[in-house]
Amino acid sequence: MAFTLQLSHTAQKALDKLPLSAVKKIYVHLEELKTDPRRPRPRADIVPVAGSETLYRLRVGKLRVEYEVEGDVLKIAKIFQKKRKSDYR
Repeated sequence: MAFTLQLSHTAQKALDKLPLSAVKKIYVHLEELKTDPRRPRPRADIVPVAGSETLYRLRVGKLRVEYEVEGDVLKIAKIFQKKRKSDYR
């Protein structure tokens, strides 16, 4: 089952500010997510976000991609850079 991607306005703005090399890495991982967005695999550290059954977080180096799985749609909620341990509180 192939999932379709939807970028939120916030995620699109974050991508516009990133360097091209980082954007390419993120798109490679997003393409892999289309096949199975819930299963972690090499170079794709995926963890469910605490307190939600549909929200997941993907780690791409220092960047984090939060996305929601609804049916056959992946909604990319936000993309941000992890700066310290308290970013997820």
